Amino acid sequence: MALKASLGSRPVIYEIVPPRKDTSRFGTDLRVLDDVLNDGRIAAINIPELIRRRSERGEVVYSPATIPPEEYALMIRDHKEPIVNLIAPRLEKEALLRRVRKVLADYMIPNLILVGRERREDRLPGPDVVQALSLVRGMKTQSTTLGGICIFSRSSSGTDEKGASLGKISEAERLWNKASAGCDFVTGQITFESGPVIGLLRDYQELCDRRGTRPVTVFVSLTTVPTEGILRLLESLDVVVPPDIRKKLLRSEAMGEESVRIASEVFGEVVDGVEREGTSVPLGLQIEQVGVNNGALSLELLDSVYPILKGARPRSPNN
Repeated sequence: MALKASLGSRPVIYEIVPPRKDTSRFGTDLRVLDDVLNDGRIAAINIPELIRRRSERGEVVYSPATIPPEEYALMIRDHKEPIVNLIAPRLEKEALLRRVRKVLADYMIPNLILVGRERREDRLPGPDVVQALSLVRGMKTQSTTLGGICIFSRSSSGTDEKGASLGKISEAERLWNKASAGCDFVTGQITFESGPVIGLLRDYQELCDRRGTRPVTVFVSLTTVPTEGILRLLESLDVVVPPDIRKKLLRSEAMGEESVRIASEVFGEVVDGVEREGTSVPLGLQIEQVGVNNGALSLELLDSVYPILKGARPRSPNN
């Protein structure tokens, strides 16, 4: 089933980082992804755009750290429907629109996520995400889906479709603004706690109810943590790992298996919270594979949480 058709039925997407620009052939050999690409539970492969951020003569410059996500998507699409991420502010308006046309029309890749700057203070030449969504919305066809991202615990300044400042706004308001500009779904930052997710879903639902709009699908992102190095990497990417979760991981003799248990528990709490509060925001699941050798453990996580996502897990007496 195409991603667009599955957005209302709790779909699964799987994020894979594209190979580095200086990669060997092994980095683009899809045989290492056979189990993922042949997994019928996964609706689409999400491919991020990773950059190197540096300062040059007092200006911030974003340069590609991997091959372009759309090029990797061309390799993926014969096996699984791809989703391409583009950092919207990195390119001036016309250059961004040319790149989007190439992805949607020339490469015929139907799914696109528009992402914002790495740091709020970075001054870049292109439009912000809400403006970019508004520009790209006119290029959508019946098969196109546009996505964005959300950070469940974020509260910061935002802008409207014309770039005017809205001051400090909640993440629910940011999500509503993206949906109003043409967004069909959002993927959340990797989470290790359920409270912020449940809170955002509740606030977003209330906002949609007040304004008479239909909520878009929110993908909850989970990952595995097989080593202390991966844990440090996640923290360097501003993923919030609560102190008690960090201690559990570091004290475990089998960190990867413990991370599967923790992620499954968190996701179960999210689903229980949604059901308890009667929230009707459509849910999705994103499994993020962090580390090139982490595929088997990531699929073990999917095995654990898929029944929870689809409502097929055994129910405890307290649920």
